[in-house]
Parts: sequence; C-alpha cells; structure tokens
Amino acid sequence: MNKMKVLLICGSPRKGNSETLVNYLAQKLKEKKVKNEVVLLREKNIKRCNGCVEFCNKNLYCHIKDDMPKLIEKLKTFDAYVFVSPNYFYMPPGIFKDFIDRSSVLYTAEYDLSKKKAAVIVVGMDVIKESNKCVYNIAEYYCKTMKMRIVAKKAFKTNSELKGNYNDIFENNYNKNIKKDLEKIVEKIIK
Repeated sequence: MNKMKVLLICGSPRKGNSETLVNYLAQKLKEKKVKNEVVLLREKNIKRCNGCVEFCNKNLYCHIKDDMPKLIEKLKTFDAYVFVSPNYFYMPPGIFKDFIDRSSVLYTAEYDLSKKKAAVIVVGMDVIKESNKCVYNIAEYYCKTMKMRIVAKKAFKTNSELKGNYNDIFENNYNKNIKKDLEKIVEKIIK
C-alpha cells in the first residue's frame, strides 16, 4: 500500500462533470493502492470570509464556525491535492472561491505546504484555451501562493446542460484522450 494520501476537492456547486472526474480519479488512485478522499464542496457548510484579518492574523485561525476547520486539517495532513472546478468566467465558482479565501489562514500562519503536490483540472463549455485561463487562476494564484508544488494542470471541454447524463465528460467526444490524460495526472501525483 502506497503511504501517500491524496485529497480530491470538487469545487462545483452541482453534481456534474467536475464530480465525475473527481470520482474517476479517486477510483484510479484506489487501483494504485493510494489512500484518497473526495471532498464535494457542495456538501459542505463553508461560509464566506468576512475579512476579519485583525482576528486571523493575530490568532492564526479562523473564528467562523462551519466545516472549514476540518478541511484545513485535511490540507495539513494529506500529501497531495487534486482540485477540480468548473470554469465560471475564467474563475472557479463562488463555493470554490470561498474555500480558497478561508484556507488563507494557512498562508497567514506560514504553514509549510511546499512539499505538498497539487493538480488542477478545470472543465467548461468554452474552448480549451479559454478554460485554461481558469486553470491558470487556480494553479498560479492559489496553489503557488500557498507554495504547493504544481505537478499537473489540465482543462477539458464539456457540455453545460447534462440532462442527467453525468458521464457526459467521457462521452461527448470533445476530449479524445481524456482517460489517458487523467491517468497521467494520477501518475504525476503519486510519483
């Protein structure tokens, strides 16, 4: 059994392509005997940051009572992260942005995430070039600011209207090598 632990975070506010990818990656990690956990932000109670930097900068933790303290602990204890998000105007959706904002207490506390690996995957109905802007925003601004080691970045084209077909990401023929691409990301995370 590989001793690495991978945290897969789905930043979509609904069940859809992002969640399908997270579940696929979790299965591939399991096949490689890598312990992993899926976090669906849509199922978590994450309140918005209220900008009380006088408190968090002084105390090095957030006083807001919700699910974020448990997620902060997971960020501390897992070895690698896979962030999967839909593309909303070249940015992650609000629920994912709330997660990012609230995890800033790790930055304020100067918690060392430099040995942690990160992969960023974005899905969107735009052409890949456009969704890559969202990849860049999450990877370069969030992961690099937090000093995570980015090992993979990828955007996939999807349909927005799924009509209950949660396997659309694999069936829409926009991403000819999607499963191989995802398996390469798994390899980069675990090596």
